[in-house]
Amino acid sequence: MNKKLLAILTLVILAAALMLGGCGSSNDKEITFTAWGASPSEVAALDETIAAFTAKTGIKVKKEVIQDKYMDVLKARFSANNPPDVMYLDSFEVPALLKSGVLEDVGAQIDNKDDFYPILLNAFKDQDGKYYGVPKDYSTLALYVNTKLLESAGYKVADIPKDMVGFLAFAKQLQTKLPKGTAAVVFDRELARNLSALDASGATVVKADGKADFTSNQNALNYLQMFIDGKKGGYTMNAKDDLGLDWAGAAFGAEKAVFMMEGNWVLSALKKDYATVKYQILEMPTVNGKQQTMAFTVAYAVPKGAKNKPAAYEFVKYMTGEGQKIWTSASGTLPSRISVTKELKLEDDPDKKVHILGAAYATVWERGVTLPVINSAFGNQYQAALGGQKTLLDAMKAAEKEANDEIERQK
Repeated sequence: MNKKLLAILTLVILAAALMLGGCGSSNDKEITFTAWGASPSEVAALDETIAAFTAKTGIKVKKEVIQDKYMDVLKARFSANNPPDVMYLDSFEVPALLKSGVLEDVGAQIDNKDDFYPILLNAFKDQDGKYYGVPKDYSTLALYVNTKLLESAGYKVADIPKDMVGFLAFAKQLQTKLPKGTAAVVFDRELARNLSALDASGATVVKADGKADFTSNQNALNYLQMFIDGKKGGYTMNAKDDLGLDWAGAAFGAEKAVFMMEGNWVLSALKKDYATVKYQILEMPTVNGKQQTMAFTVAYAVPKGAKNKPAAYEFVKYMTGEGQKIWTSASGTLPSRISVTKELKLEDDPDKKVHILGAAYATVWERGVTLPVINSAFGNQYQAALGGQKTLLDAMKAAEKEANDEIERQK
């Protein structure tokens, strides 16, 4: 082979090597990230935070938003061995995914674990102390008061009892002084809104064996009965069933309710769509002498089948670390890191401080692998009790049977 031909071949080989190396480098600098649909303001905040991550690291993020049946779509992708590199993960879904073994332990990616609110971080931890998600933010429930309607009825915020029994008795009295078509209280009947109160009552809704128990604790039955009595009396109403509105926030914003028990996700709607409504936010009424509220949290998680784990881990660390301040400031959500809460002075925010207080004692919406079944059965049967088709005891017995039969069937 002459020297000229050898030189040409050498150049061709070097060019090919460079092309392959460039492709590999490009792949190393890109991840796929899956999230669910959110409000336009949250989408904009997420895009801003991702752009800051890419600017710092050079890693591109291919974002995909699943608008409907998020977990069903992801589970199908897990089955096809084609998951994203990073995904949103609701605490409610953690037990089932841990059982199926499809998530990576991301504990090594969590800087300064003590900086997270413990209840949030623990929602993504297994019995061996491994972490399978890093919480990005959270919401808690609080009691919203329409101060204009309350004062028009002749009361002040200071008159509102702090315990649930007293609060609902007050609501009954208040209802007689409200305009027709206005509810004292709008409430949600789902277990997700009431689990903390049932816990405070002393109930063990999900037993150690994963079975449902809705009937063995009389305090819990008394709590549930109060809302049935309130519905019959017309002073506790459901926004959809009784007022024909999509959700409690719409009822409160339209001034069709004095009180609602809602999460901080309602704040953006109150500020944007119902800016003239005057309100004050209080902690949730105590139950059985105990502070109680629900907490809902979402994490970043990395599937075992992720194709670019090093870059995925870098993304998770940034989004739950340095990037959390950007995300929180732009989205208005509550940060999972205590340091970010303090840096942004959110505890001084009159709209957010009560929700933040709840993080110290809230019940996280997660209770093992059988909770989805138990949740469905409770919703079906409590609705029947609220509608008067069944007594509460009969409804809760039916809920237990419905849930426990399905749990047995799935074994």
